[in-house]
Amino acid sequence: MRWKTIISAFVAAVLAGAAHAETFNFVALGDTAYNLPRDAPVYDALIERINKARPAFSIHVGDTWGAMACTEESHRYVLRQFAKFDHPVVYTPGDNEWTDCRKPEILEAYHRYVVGKATPQDMGLLLPARTFDGAFSNYGYADPLSGLTLIRRLYFGKPESLGQRPMPLTRQTDVTPAVETAENTRWQKGGVVFATLSVPGSANGFTLNDEAQAREAIARNRANVDWIKATFAEAKAKNAKAVVLSLQAGLFVDGRGGDFTGKAIRGGSDGPFYWIVYALRDEAAKFGKPVLLINGDYHDLVIDRPFMVSQGESKPPLYANITRLQVYGAPELKAVQVTVDTESPWVFSFQPLYN
Repeated sequence: MRWKTIISAFVAAVLAGAAHAETFNFVALGDTAYNLPRDAPVYDALIERINKARPAFSIHVGDTWGAMACTEESHRYVLRQFAKFDHPVVYTPGDNEWTDCRKPEILEAYHRYVVGKATPQDMGLLLPARTFDGAFSNYGYADPLSGLTLIRRLYFGKPESLGQRPMPLTRQTDVTPAVETAENTRWQKGGVVFATLSVPGSANGFTLNDEAQAREAIARNRANVDWIKATFAEAKAKNAKAVVLSLQAGLFVDGRGGDFTGKAIRGGSDGPFYWIVYALRDEAAKFGKPVLLINGDYHDLVIDRPFMVSQGESKPPLYANITRLQVYGAPELKAVQVTVDTESPWVFSFQPLYN
């Protein structure tokens, strides 16, 4: 009986270990279908290809359209597209969906101008945007705060993902009711903690020209930093093997970051992304295990380690545990399949996914 007990315990331990070391795939994509209606069948084919890959879920890092009016009708179209994914889809908003929204009449005039059919009335609408006063007054832009409120209502009204088979998500507003960032979400899979951050391109929504927008950006930036800290705290509490963070904005530009980061931070040390980079860098360093940062915005596939700072040949580099995946974007409507294997020291591997 004693040997049977030992063998049973050993088998149970092996099975438990195998379950904890689950290998799975997910898909990352963004900056999709900029040129409608031309891109619609290409995007549909990409969704079909993603479905055939049978990922555990997909993450869309924003910019669901190029230059469309930011109306509820446009968002309903995007929701119908997300409903074509036969698995959970987690979405984080991009700048095209709210910070960069133009007024519908400006967009219509611009589209006619591009194809050479602009009327005198169209030019009368477009020309003020080329002046200082027009630019300084945000002429031609729709109200971004109303746009963000609409996004939160349509996409994040429930604590679950999108897609045909929604999965539960923890929204930041579920655990911190004082904030408004319902789009900041978190979930777990196979010993890995995943989270999204509300960080769009185009200066992260910061502006000096509108007090209400500036207040919103400051509050959201603080909420994002808190969510980064909370995510790594959750990962430590759960003894997670890795962390994945997804946002829309590209945080780095060409150039050296000195001793702070390997690559230069977009906007510099006084810019709109500095505190996000700082929080990610330090929390990931304290975590010490693999961290994957996923972003879009730049429409170009990049897999690198932009946080890594070399200490020469005699010491290991700093922040080398943070890998960045920057996804494809229009006109290349492609996705990236990420394989997660927590038994491997690098955890993440990548494969392009397209027709």
